[in-house]
Amino acid sequence: MKYIIALLLTLGINTVQAEAIAQSPNEGGGFIVLTNEICVVNKKTFSELRRVYSYTQSGLTQEGCFMLEDDTVVVVWESGNKRRYSASGFTLINRGKNI
Repeated sequence: MKYIIALLLTLGINTVQAEAIAQSPNEGGGFIVLTNEICVVNKKTFSELRRVYSYTQSGLTQEGCFMLEDDTVVVVWESGNKRRYSASGFTLINRGKNI
């Protein structure tokens, strides 16, 4: 799983439009969504990190940046909270494209 997510991130760097690449259900009945978009916070670019967002069934959202560390997705949310999620809990999103 880590290899596939890393490959998708590498292939997606040059895309014009950000795309969701993987998702994992969250406790709020929504999803945590990993994208291939380079993370920008307060107009500062973090080229080694990618954008992540989360939403709940009731519509609450949050954004942050993520990176892969071994078989773990490490997320720093906009609130400053840092969380670690198992990469195996994420499902690749089928965009109808061949890898």
